[in-house]
This record gives sequence, structure tokens and C-alpha cells, in this order.
Amino acid sequence: MKMKVWLSLLLAFGFSITAYGQQSAPPSAKPADSGPTLAATMQFIQEKLSEHGQVAYAMLRSDDPGITHRTIDRITDVMADPGACTLYITGLSDGNIILAPGMTLKQGLSTNDYSTHKVNTVTIAFKQVEKVSVSKLQDYQNQTFAEAGHPEITSSLTPTVFHVKLSGSSAIVTGHVSFTQGTQAPVERDITSKIIGYTFRDEETATKIAKAMKHTMELCGGGVTKKELF
Repeated sequence: MKMKVWLSLLLAFGFSITAYGQQSAPPSAKPADSGPTLAATMQFIQEKLSEHGQVAYAMLRSDDPGITHRTIDRITDVMADPGACTLYITGLSDGNIILAPGMTLKQGLSTNDYSTHKVNTVTIAFKQVEKVSVSKLQDYQNQTFAEAGHPEITSSLTPTVFHVKLSGSSAIVTGHVSFTQGTQAPVERDITSKIIGYTFRDEETATKIAKAMKHTMELCGGGVTKKELF
């Protein structure tokens, strides 16, 4: 059970490298008047993330029959820095499980022992971001299970929520994670990652945020797979 809980939580921070087709030359710089300025775009991202509120959903997994995993995600702090092309975000994620009627855990354990609280404090470097995408979180989770070598594990989420993913071929994220399960002491660790994602209640908001993040990436000089040119 404990390994399954950890596998669910690790979905928020993937470490796979996404491959992209080689380009013969980097794209030409966009004109200064092609869309909102960097400062205006990053301010839009900061405001939208700050006001979005919590995202709650329930997940059923094929390898956990009779157990419902409930999650509440929310962003508590956002600060954009156009000068450095970075975005600082603090996100919280709380999880617990609900058992089907008549189902019990191992002797001495309760559902409280599987409650989790995670705090992610990260800085996203848009100069290193190469791709921004939007998908249903359920589809993203199932793809992540398959890429981790477990295609037999599938999940279904209620209600439908959406996932905005940023990725690169080198680290795009640095930060710190604090993870607590049940009454255990928090586990603290520093992180770097080539991928990060955030959840949204509706597709419209997720698409707008992704579009703004892609524009920020382009204005910051990202969006090109880092390959040796000569």
C-alpha cells in the first residue's frame, strides 16, 4: 500500500526526458510587437494562478480495488520575475483514502495513516523550457504509469480535471519538497526536474495558462531542443 501511495504522489514530478525532432537551425526571434510583453504575460500568469483556488478530485486505480484516493491541490504563493525569466510557485497537495463498505486495512492501521500533505516550493526557469502542453490529468497519469513500466495500472478520475505540463531536456525546475504521511515526521528533500505540471478545474483556464506560459517560454528564448549546433 505504501509503495502505491508514493507512486501516486510521484506523478506530480516526472523525471523522463521527452525527445524532440532535431531542428536544422533555431527559430528566428519574434518581433517585439508580436503579442503581449514578457512583463504583461508573466503578470497574467501570476494573477491567474493566484486566483484559481483549489482543485479537488477522486481517483480509482486498477491495482487498488475498493480504495478511492482523494486529492486537493492548491497554489498558495506565486511570484513572477520577468528579468530572470523565472516563476516562483508554492503548491500544496493533500491526500487521503476512502475504503469501500466492508473493506478493512491491516490490523493496527487506519485511513489516517495514509493521509498525506505535500508542500512544493519551486522555481521554474523558462529559458530552459522546451514544451508546454495540456491534457486531461487522467490521460497524463495513465501515460506516466505506462512510461514507468506499469501499463497494467490504469486510473480514472472524477471530476475531469486538466493538467498543464512544462518540460525540457535539461532541468527546468529547482526547489524543495516537504512530504508528510500520517503521523510520521516530514521528509524534506531538494529537487531538480526536467518536468513539472499543475492541475486546473476546467480546460479553458488550463488552455489560457498554457498559452501564456508558451509565450513566456518563447520570449525568454526557450522552445528549442538543446542540441549541439556545430
